[in-house]
Amino acid sequence: MDQQTPPRTPVLEGSDPDKELKRSQDALEVAKLDSESTSIVSKPIPTMSTSVGRLLVFPNTALHSKATGRILKLLQSANGIDKIVRTIQYTSRLLSHIMLLKDLHTTATSTAAKGIRRQFGLTRRLLRCFNNLPQSHVTLKLLLERKQRIANDAVGYVLDLIEGIGYTGFGIADSLGYLPDAGIMGIPYKDLVDKMAFNFWLYALVASILGGMLRLYRFRQRLVKYRSIFPATSTAAAIESAKNTLEIAQHSKYLDENAVQGRQELPPTPPDSPVPPNTLASVSDAAQSVVKKLEEQQFNTGLNVMGYAADIIFPLAALNYSGFNGLSDGVLGFVGCVSSAVGLRKAWQATA
Repeated sequence: MDQQTPPRTPVLEGSDPDKELKRSQDALEVAKLDSESTSIVSKPIPTMSTSVGRLLVFPNTALHSKATGRILKLLQSANGIDKIVRTIQYTSRLLSHIMLLKDLHTTATSTAAKGIRRQFGLTRRLLRCFNNLPQSHVTLKLLLERKQRIANDAVGYVLDLIEGIGYTGFGIADSLGYLPDAGIMGIPYKDLVDKMAFNFWLYALVASILGGMLRLYRFRQRLVKYRSIFPATSTAAAIESAKNTLEIAQHSKYLDENAVQGRQELPPTPPDSPVPPNTLASVSDAAQSVVKKLEEQQFNTGLNVMGYAADIIFPLAALNYSGFNGLSDGVLGFVGCVSSAVGLRKAWQATA
């Protein structure tokens, strides 16, 4: 059986088949390259500004956010840096004591802990030299306004004055004690100056704790008074009752108008208008706003009292009061972390 053979391409006379085949392949490759170049040219080329803009969307958002602005304000203030350094100092002191109890200390970690404690302590004392200047201004203002303040609140004024004098004296004595500790210059009676600084700090903290407790008591009294005048349930019931009264009055007015049709019209008597519910709603909102603000102030004052109560351990331990002279670094580091957290929160709120 004969096998079928594929048909052959006709060949012209005087032509070479291999050259014709090569010529057709070259033509196909050129056509393919032309189509690819056309497709590449037709595609839109992304501009540099578009790609750069996409890359800078997140950094611009983070740079101009409210949290970033508050962090920068915190880092620009002496009080904010002091609270950050204080938090690091007492946290390292607590961790150093925990590592000592767990036998995890090495020579390097012990040296690092001592260096942080000393250098950060000196840094904080330098920052306090500038941070106590506003406190001196507040104390002078209290002395100038003594007549008006005593007439309004004698107990609160005395506590505020003791607190101001205590912090001012602590700032002066602490600044003088910083000079020999930093190696700048020596001063006579350095031990006496350090003792005076701790005594001034102790008096200021006692006055701060008593003044804070007095403010907490007054906040509580005001909250009880506002809640008794504007309870939430009675306010909602009063608004609903006012709405019902208004609907009944409108309905009775409609019935009266229908009953007097055809009769001699007399001058209408204005009905007793109930209190509009919008007025009650606005009063309720104002009362709730005042109560919420008082609750927030009461909470902040309570946190400040807790921070003062934690801080008072340091002057008591430094002055060797009975029961406080043998405290370990773990206890002092823990109470330092508590008071540092309260102070850092207060400094953060000041940046709002």
